[in-house]
Formats: sequence, structure tokens, C-alpha cells
Amino acid sequence: MRCRALALLALLAFAGTAAEATRATLRASRPGAPPLVLQAVAVGDRWTILVQEGGVEAQRIEVESDLPEVRPRLADANGDRAADLWVPVIGGNVNTAWDLWLMRPEEARFRRAGELSGLGFSRDGAGRLVALARDGCCAMSYLFHDFDAEGRLRELFAIERRLDTPGRGACTGQPIAIAPPASALRETCALTAGALPGRRLAVP
Repeated sequence: MRCRALALLALLAFAGTAAEATRATLRASRPGAPPLVLQAVAVGDRWTILVQEGGVEAQRIEVESDLPEVRPRLADANGDRAADLWVPVIGGNVNTAWDLWLMRPEEARFRRAGELSGLGFSRDGAGRLVALARDGCCAMSYLFHDFDAEGRLRELFAIERRLDTPGRGACTGQPIAIAPPASALRETCALTAGALPGRRLAVP
């Protein structure tokens, strides 16, 4: 009981530091266990997020951000059925950069995976995390990712689609860690403009 009271006092203390703070309460589901409760508050140029398990603080996350008015999101980025934390950090144009934190369900904590940018995100049929970004006036880029053994975000390959170029040259693959698989290239190039391969995530 005393631990819960202290956690509540800590939350009230940092939440009350600014009357104009942006606040959000998120419930992060995880397989085989009750959801974690995330209390997020943006003050100035920083998001502070308290992760609570059973009313007790398990972790405090702080992320510098230019977007205090855009609330963090929860979405499963790696396909383990646990809700991962997406914190907005940079905006100002059609694309938004997010700081991605993967949940470790058994530890009731999150671990930073990296930063990615786009106007929409999905997981394709192979389980890769896809970021769709606008590239100037006339192109869309798809950046495909996976995660290494430590849970760090890794760029695999990119596919660029020109919106002002008809024919075969309008959609091309670019290797990064690996060459774009032919199946991914075919699927992505067949999409309508602005669509994403696989299952779209609720971010933003």
C-alpha cells in the first residue's frame, strides 16, 4: 500500500509541474498478464512516461520531443502480441519521427529499439516493420525493418515509388542490410499510392 501511495504522489508531482501539460493514460496489453498502465505527461520539450504494474511504478521513461501536443501511441511493432510504445519526437512536415520502445512483457518494462519516421506503418506478411514516408512532391518510400537479438531496430531495404514516372522505372528496390526480396518488391509495387503492405498499425 505504501508503494502505491508513493507512486501516486510521484505521478501527481511531475504531472502538476505545468498547468498546460499534455496528458495521456495508455493501457499496454501483454499476453498472459494484466496490461501495464502508462501515465504520460509532456512538459516543455520532454515526454515523461510512468509505467505501472498493479499500481506500482515499474519504470520511468523520458524522451525529448518537439511534439508535446501529439500523444504517444501503442502498437505491436514486432509481432509478439505485446503493445509497444511509440513516442512522437519530430514533426513539422507530412512525416513524423517516433521513438520506438519494445515491451518486455515478463519484466513489465520497455526497452528502446530506435527511431523511425513516416506517415504510416505496417507489418508485412513476413513480419517486417514497414515505414511509409513521403519523399518530396512526387515519391513515396517504403523502409523495411526487423529487430536484432537485442531488440534494436535494423533497416533491411527500401522500395521507392515515383508518382510522376509511369512504367517499370516508377518502382525500384534499394538494398541496405539485404537486397529487397522479389516477393516484397512485387507486392509493394502493386499497391495503390499511399497504401501499405500487410497489416497497418494504429500509428499515428
